[in-house]
Amino acid sequence: MKKLSELIEECKEKGISLPDTGKVSKNDLIRRLAEHHLQSNSGEYAPLEQITPQLAKDIRDLPESERKEVLKNDKYVCGEKINGVRGILHVRPEGIRITSRNRYTGTHLMNELSDNLPHLRTLDLGSWEGSVFDGELYLKKDFVTLDARATVLEATTALLHCDPTKARGFQGRNGTICYHIFDVLRSKNDDLTSLPLRERIQYLNEFKQLVPSRGYGETIDFETLVLTDKEEYLTTVLEAGGEGVVFKDLDAPYSPGSRPRSWLKVKRNSIVDAVIIGFDRGKEWDRKGLIGSVELGVFDEEGRLRSIGRVCSFPLQKRLEMTEIVEGSPALKREFLGTIVECCFQDLNKNLKGRHLQIMGFRTGVNAKSIEECFLDLSKEKEKLRRAGMTIPDSLPTPNFLTAYLLNP
Repeated sequence: MKKLSELIEECKEKGISLPDTGKVSKNDLIRRLAEHHLQSNSGEYAPLEQITPQLAKDIRDLPESERKEVLKNDKYVCGEKINGVRGILHVRPEGIRITSRNRYTGTHLMNELSDNLPHLRTLDLGSWEGSVFDGELYLKKDFVTLDARATVLEATTALLHCDPTKARGFQGRNGTICYHIFDVLRSKNDDLTSLPLRERIQYLNEFKQLVPSRGYGETIDFETLVLTDKEEYLTTVLEAGGEGVVFKDLDAPYSPGSRPRSWLKVKRNSIVDAVIIGFDRGKEWDRKGLIGSVELGVFDEEGRLRSIGRVCSFPLQKRLEMTEIVEGSPALKREFLGTIVECCFQDLNKNLKGRHLQIMGFRTGVNAKSIEECFLDLSKEKEKLRRAGMTIPDSLPTPNFLTAYLLNP
């Protein structure tokens, strides 16, 4: 994403007026640039409404007492979170068109995915023209072979952003991307976003009857909402290998582009102790004379060192504390190599790296841990890779600084 200064300069180049106060946000500038493009470029069809989907807030951001209240409160329902790519489906006179939650860099318009989804684009939903749905695009398989073996999320993302001809060819041979609907924003041109979820569900239930009657049940499915025994449902989803659930406030409206507490996600997370084994420089942080990220490692069930990924998000004060300048470039201070941290991640990708890897805290003082405790059993993940015919990533040689720690704890 462009920096604020770059967006301001782009607005000036295009003659887009800016607030007299001089205070402006990135989101406001992007909205102005997108509107400018819509007004200055007339295509074959009327432009799509630019909708940024509502996002879910992490339930861990709430105090524990409020988290417990969400589980007990009858106004919250929950549904399984599908591991896919977000998509807004527009029922238009020219057919179905689908946009993602991301924008084109050049035009700042929502990225359109329609050409890569011909089986969805040609669905006959004309009786619901003017409707807009929110959902998730996903593949039903565990692993998919593109140019190489990939996880289902990696494959879905690749197919939605590759050349449309390649996307159509693959789906014709191997099965199509499905659309999982969990909300409705417009119903036959009527704006529903201000209505509470419990009323939007009624419109969604009406549309749901159309899908099987047209034989579209293999292509479009719907979220199942659970009103009771929500904790048990969460446990069932996670034990079955699901990504997690989203708790939704039945009395809340739909808020495009925001992350309100009316949607609260609970995702699969693994918490482990890991050791800092390296660092990387980053373009933005490099200019500020600070390290960009640190690399975390664990020992697997065979005692081999493995990197579980890099973390670039941690407090500025800690970044300052960890950085030194070596030959004019920022580097990690040597004393931080071998530091133990508590970290969490959602799941592991095909490279055995943690998705959404985060540092939760540094293991110092009374919370100190030894390097031997930086352990992660990867046997199940390795077996999945073997069954899928995928190569298990190589382990890392144990660096000298870790060998010294292990020999002299």
